This record gives sequence, C-alpha cells and structure tokens, in this order.
Amino acid sequence: MSTPNGPDQKIVITAATGRLGRLVVAELLNQGLPAGNIAAAVRSPQTAASLAELGVEIRNADYTEPQTLGPAFAGADRLLLIPSAEYGQRFPQMKNAIDAAVKANVSQIAYTSFVNTPVSTLRLADEHK
Repeated sequence: MSTPNGPDQKIVITAATGRLGRLVVAELLNQGLPAGNIAAAVRSPQTAASLAELGVEIRNADYTEPQTLGPAFAGADRLLLIPSAEYGQRFPQMKNAIDAAVKANVSQIAYTSFVNTPVSTLRLADEHK
C-alpha cells in the first residue's frame, strides 16, 4: 500500500502519548504507514508501552531538556511538533525543539497551533501568536 509519506520516511510525533499525539499515530498506522517508520517522542517513555506494542519506536524527548531533543529527532524526515500544555513555557520549549530539529536536519516540521489564534480571547491562544 502506498502511503502519503513514502515507504522509508521516518516521522517523529512529539507528545505522542497525549490525546492528539495518539490520534495522529493511530491515523498514520490506519493509512498504512509501517509502525517502524513512526517514532513517538515522549517525555515519559514508560507511558508509551501501548505504542511500543504496536511497533512504534519510542524516543525520550523533553522540551525543557534540550539535550534529549537532538537524539529524539535524529533521522527524522518529518516532525509533528505538538506543544505541551504548560502555560508560559511554549515559546522557549518550541524554540528548543525547532533548534534541535534544524540541527538534526529534519526536512519538514509541522506545528499544531490553536484555532482562531489571532482573534481568540483565550489565554492559551496568546502563546501561539
């Protein structure tokens, strides 16, 4: 089966044990991407046992520990960057992640933002502006 990402592309999903991250991993598998082409970059690898059982590679990645990000993103062709829910920390955390992705030569980075960011009155939206 042909997948939209190619047969030998490595996709790294950050926050893969969260609600959105798990849905993304499940959809990639549903679309036919082999589990070996997916890496789940998570802050607590022990919480990713169910993903590992599917054949997904588990990598330690903590946005507040930049030294973990380079190895987590190594060999990735694509990176889905799902921010943490820590208010007040998104900009420095995402800067750490993007800097690490650039150093790891990730060719495509996708960032999950916030709906209607420019006009939202929710405090969390401010961090996505």
